[in-house]
Amino acid sequence: MSEKIYGRKPVLEAIRSGQRAITRVYILQGSRDAALDQVETHAKARNIPVSLETRHRMDTLAAQENHQGVIAVVDDFKYSDLQDILDNARDKKENAFVLLLDEIEDPHNLGAIIRSADAAGVHGVVIPKNRAVEVNATVLKSSAGASEHVTTVKIANLNDAIKKLKEAGVWVVGTDIEATKYHYEYDYRQPVAIIIGNEGRGLRRLVKENCDELVKIPMAGKMSSLNASVASALMLFEVTRQRNWNVSMPLTQPPTAPAAPVWDYVPPKVYSTPPPIVETHLESPERDFFRSGPDSAPEAPSEGRPQGEIAPINIKPEDTPGTNKGGGFHW
Repeated sequence: MSEKIYGRKPVLEAIRSGQRAITRVYILQGSRDAALDQVETHAKARNIPVSLETRHRMDTLAAQENHQGVIAVVDDFKYSDLQDILDNARDKKENAFVLLLDEIEDPHNLGAIIRSADAAGVHGVVIPKNRAVEVNATVLKSSAGASEHVTTVKIANLNDAIKKLKEAGVWVVGTDIEATKYHYEYDYRQPVAIIIGNEGRGLRRLVKENCDELVKIPMAGKMSSLNASVASALMLFEVTRQRNWNVSMPLTQPPTAPAAPVWDYVPPKVYSTPPPIVETHLESPERDFFRSGPDSAPEAPSEGRPQGEIAPINIKPEDTPGTNKGGGFHW
């Protein structure tokens, strides 16, 4: 069987990956740019027929989907086997890094999760066969084409996959809001499989019981959970952080208290004679704004007046503002 995929990035990645056969690529007439030119170039390099179509024809083929000027007819998505994920890790000479999804139902969530998995270096993604979304055109578009590059396994029973991973020496870590350990307090440098639960229900009871460890993401707000794709990204990149930096934060390791500062003793300076006393005087307040005549020269303190005391200013009655006839100010 075949299906249609839409969008410039998804179609381009489907062509580049070569994971499944592509029957034909349709491109909108008159819509030419660097992205569409790249799609056509890669398609012709793989001998894939390319057709230029009208907008009406493209809209009909896409069935009201946002096709972005390009549509490809491809074979159904090919799922891998669980052993392929373990072989992928062995070929790269890395500890296994697996992501298991317990009944993710939203195709946009699945696409975003697979995109994060590709960026974090996950060796493979496992999804259940029943009560979960499969990889389709919406997932491919939401993942920006990443689903064409990530090894994806569809299995009938997720607990069987957990059992096989444990037999291969992989530690299984599930996410649960009631866990006592935070997600950054586990050592992910060993072979590990992360399990993300359903958008609303979380992990199923039996899946939770089969986990080697349960962790939670700290929440400081009013909401008690995160979107499944966001939680996946946080979990996956914590694994990447520990493996790339070769660090972890075990729960038993308390934070180290900062050392007390060491101060050099400096003895106070001793004077042979007392230091001179310097007297300072505050400036007098500025004079009244409404005053008559030009500013007079500053008056020197009269002889015998204590230093700092200001001599009074003699003001004549006729110089007082407002005493002139008519009640106006005199300047």
